[in-house]
Amino acid sequence: MTTSVLLQLLFLMPFVSAFVHPGLLVTSSDISRIKTKLAAQLDPWQSSWKKLISIEYSQSTYTNNAVSGVYRDTVGDIIENAENLWHDAAAAFNLGLRWKVEGDPQFAKAAANILTAWGEKLKNFDAGDDQYLTTGLQGYQLVNAAELIRDYALFANSGLKTFTDMFSNIILTKNMFFLNHEAGSEHNPKHFFANWELCNMASVMAFGVLTENQTLFDFSVEYFKTGIGNGAINNAISNLVQEPGTGKVIGQPQESGRDQGHTGLDFQLLGVIAQQAWNQGVDLYSYNSSRILLGAEYYARYNLGNDVPFVNYTNGIVFYDHISSASRGAYRPTWELLYAHYAQIKGLDAPWIEQYKNHTVESMGGFEGGAGSWGEGSGHYDGLGWGSLLYHLDSSDVDALSSPTGQTSSISPSSTVLTRASAHSHISSSTSVSPISTSIPTTTTLSSASGSGTTFAPSTFSASPIASASSIADIGEDVCYF
Repeated sequence: MTTSVLLQLLFLMPFVSAFVHPGLLVTSSDISRIKTKLAAQLDPWQSSWKKLISIEYSQSTYTNNAVSGVYRDTVGDIIENAENLWHDAAAAFNLGLRWKVEGDPQFAKAAANILTAWGEKLKNFDAGDDQYLTTGLQGYQLVNAAELIRDYALFANSGLKTFTDMFSNIILTKNMFFLNHEAGSEHNPKHFFANWELCNMASVMAFGVLTENQTLFDFSVEYFKTGIGNGAINNAISNLVQEPGTGKVIGQPQESGRDQGHTGLDFQLLGVIAQQAWNQGVDLYSYNSSRILLGAEYYARYNLGNDVPFVNYTNGIVFYDHISSASRGAYRPTWELLYAHYAQIKGLDAPWIEQYKNHTVESMGGFEGGAGSWGEGSGHYDGLGWGSLLYHLDSSDVDALSSPTGQTSSISPSSTVLTRASAHSHISSSTSVSPISTSIPTTTTLSSASGSGTTFAPSTFSASPIASASSIADIGEDVCYF
C-alpha cells in the first residue's frame, strides 16, 4: 500500500478521545496561578512577567517576518534567514501568553497575525538535513502559540485553518518523514543525535493536540517509548550507571560524550514532550522508572562540577570513551519545570536537579527567562522558556497539592499516571470545538524498537475538531548531526 493511501486512510479513522485546551506547555490552571501570583506581586513570577512584557517580542506592535523559505545555512544564492522564524515563533507565544494573562485582545490579534502570515507564505526549508531542525524546533513552538489563541474568535474563524493547512503540508510532513528515517542520511536510524528526533516528536505531538488528532498524539507517545532512533527515551538516555558515593542509579545521556550544550537541549526537549503529554493525561515523566529524571540527575551532577561514570558509546558512526567537558555548566531554561514536576508534584528525590535549577535561575538573574529575553543565536531560541513564570511553585502551591480539593496545577499529586478521561478533572477547558479539514500529501510508517513493525501512517485530516472561536556554547546543531 502506498504511503499516500495509508495517510488518507489513517486520518479518516474516528477521533474518540477528548483533548484538553489549552493543553500543551500552558494550561488554564497555569494561567490562573500566574494571575494569582501577579496580583500578590510575588517573585519570581513578578520579575519574570516584567521581563516578558518589556521585550520587543511581546509587544502588540510586533510585525511578523514571514517569508516563503526558511534557511539555517547560506549556500550559494540561498541566504541564511532562520532567525525570521524563531523570532516570530517566540513573539507569537509571548503575545498569546499576554492575552491569556491580561485579557487584552490586541495581544491575541498580534499573535494571530504572525501565525496567519506564516500560514500564507511558508513553502520550503533548507535542501539538506538542517530543515528537520527547523521543522522540529520551531514547529512545536508555533503550535504552542496557536494553542494559546485557538479560542480567540478572529483567529479561530479564519487564521487557524490557514495555519494548520500550512503546517500539515509543509512542516508535519517533514517531521514524519524524518522520524520514519526516510531521509537518505538515515540509513542508520541512530545516525542523528537525540535532539534532532526529540524536537520533531515534540512538533508532531503538539500538532496532534491542537488539531485533536489522536493518531498523531499516539505516534509521538509510542515513539518516545519504543522508537528505534535516538529520540526514543531508552536511546536518549543510553545507559544506566551508579552514582559515585551513593550507588543511586542515574542515566547517561546519549549526547554526553559529544558536549554538554546539546545534552542540555535534550533535557529541554524531553521536558517539552513530557509536559505536553502530561497536560493531556499521559505520564511520560514516570515512564521506565522515571528515566528522564535519572538522566537529568546525571547531567546536573556533572555540570555542577562533579564526576560521573561513563560507559563507552557508539551509534556505529561516532565513538566516545569519555564524557565531554565542552560547554560544561551551560544552562537552558528548563530546570524549573523538571524540578517542579519531580520534586514538588511527585515528591521524588531530585537533589541535583534542584541545585541545577538554582544555578540556572541565579545565572539568568533571578528567574528563568524565555525566548527573546536572554540572548541571540539559535540556541537561545530552541525553547520557549519562562519556566519561573509558568511552573514555579511556592510552599502554598505545594501544600495545596496535598489537599483533597487542591487544584493549583494541571495534575494531581497522588496520581502518577492519568487517563485521558481523568485529565478533565485536573485541567479546566473553556473552549468549544468545530471541525475543520486539512491534508497531508505524504505518508510515513514507524517500526517499534522491538521490530514488530507497528505502522503509524498519518494521512488526511478529516473532520478533526478545532476550537471555534547566553550561556549556551556556540555549537550549531546544524553542523554535527551523526
